[in-house]
Amino acid sequence: MQHLYVPFWRSALVLGLIFLTACAQRPRAEEPISDFEQHLVPPQGASVPPELPAEVAEALLPKLGAEAELAPAVVQEPRFDVAAEKIPAGDFFMGLVTGTPYNMVVQPGLEGEVSLALKNVTIPEVMEVLRDVYGYHYRQTATGFQVMRGGIQTQLFHVNYLNLVRRGSSQTRVSSGQVSEYDSDDDDDSGSSNSGNRERSVVSGSEVGTESINDFWQELTTALRTMVGQEDGRRVIVQPQASVVVVRALPPELRQVADYLSAIQGNLQRQVTLEAKILEVELNDGFQSGINWSLLTGGDVVLSQTGGGTIFGDSGVSDIAGNSGILSPLNPTEMIEGSTASAFGGVFSAALTFNDFAAFIELLETQGDVQVLSSPRIATVNNQKAVIKVGSDEFFVTDISSDTVTGTATTTSPDITLTPFFSGIALDVTPQIDAGGRVTLHVHPTISQVTDQQKTITVAGQAQTLPLAFSTVRESDSIVSAESGQVVVIGGLMKNLSSKKTAGIPLLGQLPGVGSLFRHSQVTSRKSELVILLRPMVVGDDTWRQALQESTDSFERLGSQLNDEWRGGPFARPAQ
Repeated sequence: MQHLYVPFWRSALVLGLIFLTACAQRPRAEEPISDFEQHLVPPQGASVPPELPAEVAEALLPKLGAEAELAPAVVQEPRFDVAAEKIPAGDFFMGLVTGTPYNMVVQPGLEGEVSLALKNVTIPEVMEVLRDVYGYHYRQTATGFQVMRGGIQTQLFHVNYLNLVRRGSSQTRVSSGQVSEYDSDDDDDSGSSNSGNRERSVVSGSEVGTESINDFWQELTTALRTMVGQEDGRRVIVQPQASVVVVRALPPELRQVADYLSAIQGNLQRQVTLEAKILEVELNDGFQSGINWSLLTGGDVVLSQTGGGTIFGDSGVSDIAGNSGILSPLNPTEMIEGSTASAFGGVFSAALTFNDFAAFIELLETQGDVQVLSSPRIATVNNQKAVIKVGSDEFFVTDISSDTVTGTATTTSPDITLTPFFSGIALDVTPQIDAGGRVTLHVHPTISQVTDQQKTITVAGQAQTLPLAFSTVRESDSIVSAESGQVVVIGGLMKNLSSKKTAGIPLLGQLPGVGSLFRHSQVTSRKSELVILLRPMVVGDDTWRQALQESTDSFERLGSQLNDEWRGGPFARPAQ
């Protein structure tokens, strides 16, 4: 049996290396986001595919949506000079396409002569000139042109719109007067009396009403029949169920109808996304008179408040009050000066260019405690009312009467009238979008709170307790104009908040008579202001690109936040 002897210095060297390895600092675990990003980065030395030419990339990535449908094929049309003097129309059309890739079909019996002199034109341009000047109707097909005689023709048009009639209305009322009520009928001959038929009249102090009726198909039928008429066999047939319009008229009239339908469909398909923030700002002690909008001015926001009641200056009156000026709706971001603003008792206007509401909310937090009551988002098309309602309906007794029937026995039955009262937030918005992307909004926000209140009324010496609805409403009705992406601010809707706190010595503070000596009450009164932020975003061809970019930025911010939390969080490995 052989024994293997290892020198002592070799054993010591191995033990020393093992000891150093155990004391070495272990590398920190990679953060999950960084590890994920490493898999996305190609390794060093990997072959990078060559960049595609712009023409090839454009062909492989076609445009989306309506842009792809409307994009015409890029074809270089040959241009030439054309001159003719009293040439028969049929011969001119047939000779026009000689030596070109176009085909021509002329309906027999085409009359008239052609005289023209055109330079540097294409075949389609010549056909349009002949149609506009001589009235020769033609149809362009995949292979060429078809020229037809003038006369009554029938053409089919597709109109994409919903088959419905939409009605909307909104009212803002300030009642100040007397409510009168009286019976509208007397007892009848049957021996029964009815006290339930009553009429009421309310004297209203102020009222603003807005009504919209959208009956598109009826209005379209009236407009087309006015344009075409009914002489010499002209007809207009509208089929809303099939979204089809059939027009029988002369070729020039058919072209006018086509242009009209194209224009109205373009206006009807404009869409806007409305983002809203309804905020309740409980004002700090230094801002009990309301939000000081002058403190929010800066490079990204233009605010102005002039005329009577302004708080911008030490004297309480704006320095520019009294200067000449006008109230211009075309320039809402400029200062409104002069006697025009003073006559209104002070005018507040705001135009913001924030990308989101967060920056403006942070500015408001410097003046009070901000609570977001609602954050609705809705999309609607041009001139269509959109309503957002968040809350609940509760029924209250608004009328009590009795029906008494006298016969062999007298029977009395109560008649109770219940009326729903809404508590919550309602926002009514109607947009109008012009061709430049500017949006005009009719805005009607309402914030209501209804509670039950017991009222004691003494009638004929008898006290009666009636449960009545106590309603607190804050609403406004206005028309504003803003660019797409601009934030509209509606403010100034304030209310008082009162709270009472009682503290004292137990038992002693509850003694009758002397208990007030051992307790104290504190009544706190504060004010809150309602602020409504609206941002209209017109939906365009690049809206989806902006949405993707916003999503990408959001993921990048989330990844950065997760990395920061991982480095400093409880799962971070301490240094050895």
